[in-house]
Amino acid sequence: MCIVIKTQVIKQSRKPIAVIMDYDEYKRLKEIEEDNEDYNSAIKVKISNKKWTSHKTLKKQLGID
Repeated sequence: MCIVIKTQVIKQSRKPIAVIMDYDEYKRLKEIEEDNEDYNSAIKVKISNKKWTSHKTLKKQLGID
């Protein structure tokens, strides 16, 4: 049995104050948010680091070539 729950907006004095949504949709949105946070973190690291080592060089330095 599949139950479909539409997103519902709860209002107080015509102002939205809460949202009720399907749990799977909530999880999907949280994953998107976390992916976005990871991406932004990676961009910050890339901008702040001026010296980079290639993957090939790093493997050689670690002795896993």
